[in-house]
Amino acid sequence: ILNFEGQSFTGVNPPDTEGDVGPHHYIQIINGAGGAVFVIYDKTGVVLSGPTSLDSLGTLDCANGLGDPIVLYDRLADRWLLSEFSTEGSKLCVYISSTPDPLGEWYHYAFTAPEFPDYPKYAVWPDAYYLSTNEWSPAVYALDRNQMLSGKPATFQRFAPPSLAGFGFQAFTPSDLDGSMPPPAGSPNYFVRHRDDEVHNSGYNNPGVDYLEIWEFSVDFSTPAKPSFSGPHIIPIAEFDSDLCGLDSFECVPMPGTDTTLDPLREVVMWRLQYRNFGSHETLVGNLATDVDDTDHAGIRWFELRRSGGGAWSLFQQGTYAPDEHGRWMGSIAMDGSGNIALGYSVSSSTLYPSVRYAGRLSGDPLGTLPQGEIEIVGGSGSNSSNRWGDYSSMHVDPADDCTFWYTNMYSPGSNWSTRIATFRFDACGSADFTLAVDPISQAICVSGEAVYDVALGQLAGFAEAVTLSVSGEPAGATAAWSSNPVNPPGASQLMIGNLAGAAAGSYVIEIAGVAAATAHTTTVGLDLHDTVPGAPSLTSPANGATSVSPYPLFEWAAVSGAQSYLLEVATDPGLGGVVYSATVPGVSHSAAATLAPGADHYWRVTARNPCGRGGTSTVSAFVTTNLICGEPGTSIPDGDPAGAHDILSVSATGTITDLDVYLEATHSYVGDIIVELEHIETGVTATLIDRPGYPASEYGCDREDIETTLDDEAAGPVEDQCAEGGVAARTAAGDREAPAVDESSLDEILRAVDAVVDVDDAPLPVEPLAVGAAEAG
Repeated sequence: ILNFEGQSFTGVNPPDTEGDVGPHHYIQIINGAGGAVFVIYDKTGVVLSGPTSLDSLGTLDCANGLGDPIVLYDRLADRWLLSEFSTEGSKLCVYISSTPDPLGEWYHYAFTAPEFPDYPKYAVWPDAYYLSTNEWSPAVYALDRNQMLSGKPATFQRFAPPSLAGFGFQAFTPSDLDGSMPPPAGSPNYFVRHRDDEVHNSGYNNPGVDYLEIWEFSVDFSTPAKPSFSGPHIIPIAEFDSDLCGLDSFECVPMPGTDTTLDPLREVVMWRLQYRNFGSHETLVGNLATDVDDTDHAGIRWFELRRSGGGAWSLFQQGTYAPDEHGRWMGSIAMDGSGNIALGYSVSSSTLYPSVRYAGRLSGDPLGTLPQGEIEIVGGSGSNSSNRWGDYSSMHVDPADDCTFWYTNMYSPGSNWSTRIATFRFDACGSADFTLAVDPISQAICVSGEAVYDVALGQLAGFAEAVTLSVSGEPAGATAAWSSNPVNPPGASQLMIGNLAGAAAGSYVIEIAGVAAATAHTTTVGLDLHDTVPGAPSLTSPANGATSVSPYPLFEWAAVSGAQSYLLEVATDPGLGGVVYSATVPGVSHSAAATLAPGADHYWRVTARNPCGRGGTSTVSAFVTTNLICGEPGTSIPDGDPAGAHDILSVSATGTITDLDVYLEATHSYVGDIIVELEHIETGVTATLIDRPGYPASEYGCDREDIETTLDDEAAGPVEDQCAEGGVAARTAAGDREAPAVDESSLDEILRAVDAVVDVDDAPLPVEPLAVGAAEAG
C-alpha cells in the first residue's frame, strides 16, 4: 500500500529500527549519534514532525540519551510510549504522551536499574508496562502504567530470573498486546525465551527437539511483596540450531564482494512477541534465528502458541523459513485480526545485497507454512561497511482496521544503511467471521449417562449474524440437543447427547458445525461409549511371592478391554483391610509415589473401572520389600558452605551387589541450591548424584520445596531436567513435598569402584562404607 524511505544513516551502527502505528499517526525511531531520534508521519507517509532527539522531550534525568529505542502505541489507553537508555547511570528513560496526539506534550520518567539495562524491550498490558533487559544476566520489569498515564510519580518492580549457559548476551521477550480484546482479567504478562538444549543443557541434549520457555509476571503495585515471576512452562518445538557462526559472534551473514559479514542476533526471541485474544482462544506469535543446515545458513524459525479456557499454552504451529540459499534473519512477526500472519525480515548472501522482504500466511493455509509468496519491500544495492545489523526490526498491525501491517527495517543502498517503511494487508482480512471451539475434545461415558460439550463462538471483525449449530456422527438412536441454537457470536451453547441406552459401545468421532449465511466452520470431538463394566486384570509385576522388592516398586498388569482406569491398592495384610497406598492409574503400570515400609510383607490388587462403574478385581498378589540401609545426618544443610552435611552408611551384610540405588529425602525450601554426592570411602571415588536439580542444569535450578526421590543409573531421564511446572514427574510424599528428580545418576561409578576392590559379579562382598554428603551451592 505504502513503501517509502524512513530515516537514513546517522553515523552509528546498528540503527535499531523500530516503529508503531496508531489511529492517525506512524512513529519511526532509530539510533542517532546523540541518542534516539524519532519522526512522526501521518498515515500517508507525510512527515509531520522530526527527526527529533528523544532526550529533548524534557527530562533532566535523561538529558543524555544513548539509544536502543522503542515506540509503542497503547491501544487500551490511546496513548504512546517512547523509550531509550541513558549515558548517565543505568537509567531507562520512558516518555508517555499526555494525550492521544503524539505531537503534544509528553510525561517523562527515569527508572534506575542496578546494572546497565541493555536491549530493553517493552510491552503493553492492562496492569503495567512490562519490559525485559540484558544486565549481564536477564532482568524483567513492570512499570506502574496507571500512574504513568496520569503523569504521576511511578515505581517499578523487578525480578532477575536465571541465566542460560552458552550465551553471553541473553534477554527475555515480553508479550505485547494487539487487538481490541484485552487478556482475561488477572492474566499475567507472558515472557518467552528459547532454549537450544545442545547449547544450554550441554550433556543432556535431545537431537530431535528444542524448547520455548514461558514465564509469568504477575504484578500488584498496591502490595509490593505480592508480585511474582514464575516459570518456566516448557513448550517443546522442533530442533533448531543457535550456533550461527558460534554462540557470541557479531559476524555471520555474508554480503557480496566483501569479507564483512552481518550480526545474526541468535540469542533472543525477536521483537515482538505479539499477543492476541480472540475470545475462543489466545495466541502468541514470535520468531528466532536458526542455522537451517549446519552451514551457518541463517533462516527464521517462527511459531504460534495457543491456549483456550485458561488452560496451558501449547504449540499450535511452527515453521522454518529458508526457501533458498540466501540468509534470512532479523525477523519481526505479527498476526492480524483475522488470524493471518506476516513475517518481515532482512535477507542477504554472497550474491544478494542486504534487502527487506516479507512472507505470510492466511489463517486457513496449511499449518506451519508461509505460502502467500515472498514480497520484496526494498532491494539493497551495496554491502554495509559495518558488521553490526539490526538489532531488531518491527512489524505492527494498524488498530484502525486490525488488518494493515506496518513494517520497518534497515537495508543497504550503498556502504551505509538506510531504513524503509512499508504497509500491506491480505485481501482476506477484515471479512467478518466467527470462530468455533468445543470443550472437552474427548470424553468417556456409560450408556446410562449423557455426554455434554461446551461450544464457544468467537467474533472476528464485528461478525453480526446468528450461527446455526448442527451435529453429526453421534451413536445411532441417540438424541442431540442444544441449550441455545442459533447463537450470536460472541456467545456459547451446550450440546447434550443422550438417550444412549440402545447405542452400541465403541469410539465415535462427532462433527460439530456452525453455519451462518455463506460462512461455515466445523470441528470434531471424541466420544468413548461404554455399556458394561470391565473384567478383572491379571497382575504381572511384582511377581507373586517376590522378595527383595524395591520399597518404591513398579506395579504392572495386563490391560482389560473396556477399562478406562485402574484402582491400585497396596496393604500389609492379605485381606487388604489396611490399605497403605492407592492410586488411580490411566494405564497398566505405575511407580509408587511414596515409599513402602522396607523389609515388610505387602499385598496388592488392581480393579478395572470405566464410566459404567467398578469392574472386576484381580487376585491378590504378595511381595516382600527389601531392607534399606539408612542414615540421618541430624543437621541442617549449611548455607553456602562447600563442606556440606555428611552421613556414613556402613553395610555389614555380605552378598553380591547387582545394583545400587540411592533414596534421598531432604527438607529444603529451594532444592535448586542443593548438590548431593556419594563417595565410596575406601577408594575415594565420588559420584555426583544431584547438581542443583531442575532447569537450567547447574544454574539456578528448581525453585520447588523438598526432595523425596530415588536415584538410579538405569533411569530413563536425567535428574537435571526434572523440575516440571504444575507437578513433578517423580516420587512424592504427602502434602507439598515434591521431588524435582526422577532417577538418574552416575551410580555405576560407585559400582565400578567397589568392583575394583572385590569382583561384584561373582563374589560375596562385605560392602565398604559409603558417605553421602549434601551442600547448598549458594
